[in-house]
Amino acid sequence: MKARSVVVVLLVAFIVMCISSSYTFDKFQFSKTDNAKLLFERSGEFIGGNSSISLDITFDGWNVTIKGVQEIELSLNSPATIPFLFENSSILNINLEKIEVYGARADVTAFYDDKYGLLLLNITPIENVQRIKIFYTSKYQPLFDINMRDIIEWHMKSTKEHFYLPPEAYMLLSNLKGDFIIKISSYPSNYALAGILKLPNNKYKPFLPEENTFHTDGGRFYVLLGKWKVYEKTTKIGEKSVKITALTDESDPTDELAKILKIYSSYLTPYPYDEFIYIRIKGHRSEIEGFGLYGGAVGTQFENVIPHEVAHNWFGMYAELGLLDESLATYTSSFYNMTPVQLDYWEGICLSSRDRTPVVEINAVTRRHQTNLYHRGGFIFRSLQFVVGNETFFQGLRELLAICHVKECNNTEETLNLIKEIYENLTKQNLEWFFREWFYTADYPNFTVSSLKVAQNDSYYTLMLNITDKNGFAMPLEVEVVTLSENITKRIFVNGSVILRLELKEQPFKIILDPNDWIANINGSSYRVNWEKFTFEKIEKKEREINGVKIIVN
Repeated sequence: MKARSVVVVLLVAFIVMCISSSYTFDKFQFSKTDNAKLLFERSGEFIGGNSSISLDITFDGWNVTIKGVQEIELSLNSPATIPFLFENSSILNINLEKIEVYGARADVTAFYDDKYGLLLLNITPIENVQRIKIFYTSKYQPLFDINMRDIIEWHMKSTKEHFYLPPEAYMLLSNLKGDFIIKISSYPSNYALAGILKLPNNKYKPFLPEENTFHTDGGRFYVLLGKWKVYEKTTKIGEKSVKITALTDESDPTDELAKILKIYSSYLTPYPYDEFIYIRIKGHRSEIEGFGLYGGAVGTQFENVIPHEVAHNWFGMYAELGLLDESLATYTSSFYNMTPVQLDYWEGICLSSRDRTPVVEINAVTRRHQTNLYHRGGFIFRSLQFVVGNETFFQGLRELLAICHVKECNNTEETLNLIKEIYENLTKQNLEWFFREWFYTADYPNFTVSSLKVAQNDSYYTLMLNITDKNGFAMPLEVEVVTLSENITKRIFVNGSVILRLELKEQPFKIILDPNDWIANINGSSYRVNWEKFTFEKIEKKEREINGVKIIVN
């Protein structure tokens, strides 16, 4: 009897020991394959599991070394294969040191190709909870990384002052779906931390760490480090307090950010989020690059980039209007500190375009179509504001945002029809003519004074102006008549030609067409691109004078 008891006790102890023991792998035999990434993508559906990563980061100005521990918690009730993909190249190398598996039996199959390594970790659960710990060292050269793995990497360039770590640089990629924690245990003391998460809708959201830890939902996450100063401000927008944070080496921009958010909110809808985070970056392609984020923006500089990117929190994040997001963000950015000189500059960019593609036919954001989509598109909405009036125009934009917040508005032509319908309902007018000539062509009106007569009577002067358009546009137009003692502005409608008759107390000496730059028109701007020098230059506009009256097309 005692012997049997001893055997049972020993057997139970042996079973418990087997179940509780861990599997450790510290040597990996890799087999050559043609396409490790394709094997990874075909390795099965997402598996539910929570992950946490602890990173020790050092940077010598060129080389990043990361000591990482990746921990995974699973609750499998049947065998599964967990794939882990990692890059190995001349600028990125991950050295696997050890894998520990608890609560399951495990074995590993490993593959490699010219760029990637792949581990297939086969798990057979023997406990309710299974844990995996992966120990590794990553060697990465961010300044030499030209791989554009994701669209946001087209906009961010790593430098010694600020660099980013794509997930390939600091972890093994897997098909796990669940909560994801990234703890930066140590990093260079003269740098600040930030993060950018790719969301399921292919948009991006900025993150700030809590005690050097990021909490995400497992999407693609970029760790950013920069020699930034961190500025903070809380501002009231409507009934909501918005926390503004700026990570930049510029002067404190938080007051200006608060101003922008309030201005845009006053015309559109109140800012939709509880915080706004601005992160200054370096650009790959030019000194003027940026990217709108949910509740923030990244950009190469504040003044020329961030007002546009802030606008994407309405057009692009809160409501998505496809390519028209860029036109509307360009338009919205004009609310902030727009001067007559900047308006003239904007018009000159439009008129310098060699692209003859109408906005409705543009199917992608490209350098070729950038001017027509951004600048022409934005100026068209300024002209539409002039046509329908300020109050109606902004009421229409608010309706558009409300509709496209809950409805997909990515098709350009369908969305233009929606915008037209909104404004036709508000104005009780047919606006087909406006949308056809502006969005369905790439032309501009060519307003000119074809004849001018001034007749003097006993106590007044009679001015007769014949104003024509040579490009077949039908548009309202402001005409300013200047005398020594007064400026008189009249609104007319030009459809081919129109005659304006005015009675004046004094003889006019100047006529200005479109004095407030509501319309981009052929002879309007004092700026043009010099295509031989590839420079944007101020030009000498030819002055016209008819019967002693100076004619200016603004």
